[in-house]
Amino acid sequence: MKYYLLETEKGNAIPYSINKNRAIDIRYINQENSYKISNCSVVEMEVPREVFFPDVISTPMFMVDRQFAEVIEMYVPETIFKTVYLLNQESGMNATYFLPILEEIACLSSKTEKSRGGTELRRIVLKKDMITSKPIFRIAGFSHSYVIGRMDLVESVLRRGIKGIGIIEIDTV
Repeated sequence: MKYYLLETEKGNAIPYSINKNRAIDIRYINQENSYKISNCSVVEMEVPREVFFPDVISTPMFMVDRQFAEVIEMYVPETIFKTVYLLNQESGMNATYFLPILEEIACLSSKTEKSRGGTELRRIVLKKDMITSKPIFRIAGFSHSYVIGRMDLVESVLRRGIKGIGIIEIDTV
């Protein structure tokens, strides 16, 4: 089975400075601490003049639209979701996203290439035996949300016409 890194597609004029009001503490986006995050949060953002709201936002936290959330729930029914209302107070623009609290797995192989400081991943190589039954998960140990989706989940998402998603195939050993 193939696995893919799921992120926001590059090149679009998307919201930025998301969570500038620090409404969500990204340290708590995990299964042990998610109870510390409100079920509904109003998160401030900045928007370019002509803005595109993608169905997936991967920075500073992994958020998805309702349709993508329904796919995740189909594959992992026990997933906890927090509702995130993005708001630009100047223009009044807003959008609703869902923050899935995904399982974190320490599954990187020794062939994975990290940045100099070790805080970012340049090339991801996963240990196949650690992830075989997981349709979607986060790579443990990083503040950046490296979200990995199994091929069947990714195909389900694409069949629903999800917009603004970047998909990068990941090597496994």
